[in-house]
Amino acid sequence: LLRKNFPERFQGNESEELVIPVSSGDYPGVRISCIDGSDDGCSHQYKYAPILHFGSVFRHPLMFPSIIAMPMPSSHHLLCFKTWTTFNTVCEQLRAVGEIGNGIGLEWEDLIPQVVWRGTDFSFLARVPPILIKPQFQERLIKWSQHQTIEDKMTKKTGGQPTSDAATKKRRLDYARELAAKAKRTHVHKQILAKFTKAAAVESLMEQYAHLLPRWKAALLTADAEVKASSQPTTTDDALPWADMRFSNYVHSGHKADARGAKDYREWENIGLDVTGDHKSLEALARYKYHVDLGGGGGTTWSGTIEKLAMPGLLFHHFTPTKDYVHDWMTPWVHYVPVSSDLLDLKRKFDWAESHPVQAKKIADEGTKLMRFLTSSEGYAQMYQKNIVEPLRRVIEAYQPVSIVYRQTHWRTWREVLQEIEGDDVLISLIKCSGISVRSCEIGEIPDKKYTKGASRQYMAGHGK
Repeated sequence: LLRKNFPERFQGNESEELVIPVSSGDYPGVRISCIDGSDDGCSHQYKYAPILHFGSVFRHPLMFPSIIAMPMPSSHHLLCFKTWTTFNTVCEQLRAVGEIGNGIGLEWEDLIPQVVWRGTDFSFLARVPPILIKPQFQERLIKWSQHQTIEDKMTKKTGGQPTSDAATKKRRLDYARELAAKAKRTHVHKQILAKFTKAAAVESLMEQYAHLLPRWKAALLTADAEVKASSQPTTTDDALPWADMRFSNYVHSGHKADARGAKDYREWENIGLDVTGDHKSLEALARYKYHVDLGGGGGTTWSGTIEKLAMPGLLFHHFTPTKDYVHDWMTPWVHYVPVSSDLLDLKRKFDWAESHPVQAKKIADEGTKLMRFLTSSEGYAQMYQKNIVEPLRRVIEAYQPVSIVYRQTHWRTWREVLQEIEGDDVLISLIKCSGISVRSCEIGEIPDKKYTKGASRQYMAGHGK
């Protein structure tokens, strides 16, 4: 990318010194004290040199504004820009995204009116406060207190006593417990028990809602929607809940695995909390009217946003403390409807969309149109200039050789500066590339000595293979 766009900076000994700070990861690896405001030494972030971060960056304009959001190191993003640089064509992965929803033959009114999500049970900004967690299964979720009064929330209580409907439910619950205590419980008995314990579990988990990871919040909102839908008087046996947000995968031993039927979720499923769901293809998801791109480890979803935006349905965009480079092409209430990081307004936004179908469809169409443009040759060429060429130029123009900046010192190169300030063991040459091709790199030898700096220790522990 550098050689193709800035050949004048690669003329051997005739070129001036050039150092480009590069970072990569879910989100920038900065000190947490700089995020929570406890470190006054971070107050001059606006003076920092520009840094290219290949991943999600902080959304707040005053939080490390010099860190530039670059394409994420994945097949839909950075690798596609490499394809464009080499062949001047949009990669196959993005062309496929732009065509999502074509040929399903459904009008807006025919789309399934649910907020759907399938994805991986993953962390969320793990070291950034507030620290959010997964709920821990506890027996108290399924054991009702002997003194607890079961209330029929659909009917008014009379004189502080349970209604007749609630009393009937209580008797049925006691009977279900009796059956469940037997050694040979049938599938029907389990279903009867789950019908009652699910509502109790949802109520208990709602008390922990503020502390849950966003994706677990979504799963809980789905369970709550199912409980309420089953309580509503209806002429059919399957009233459609407003949400269907579940885990299709989870991380097991460092690898992504199917969540459906996994041991980690068995206890939840035994009490009727179906937090896992079947995997849905992009074509199947495109048949739904509403989507949400729930953020993961870096606070965003690297491929989910562009895929859902391209679908015929409306995207409820998860507005978190971080953003990706592609988010700067999107405008709220034009291409998507924003929802808060805690998802507390998701149901309200869903109700708005259901009651304003014309406006909702217009926003959905604009989102689809945007993705069709960005995945076209014309749109991708503009994105290449804005998200690759311009950031690279900004970093190149900002850099000044050490010999010029520190004329009054004995420093001549950036290596001399770091070695004198940090010590001899800070920098080790791991790999050297000419940049002429992707196979032009040579792996260096690691000196046989003990390093004391963090990065070197990580490499010696095997992370630099």
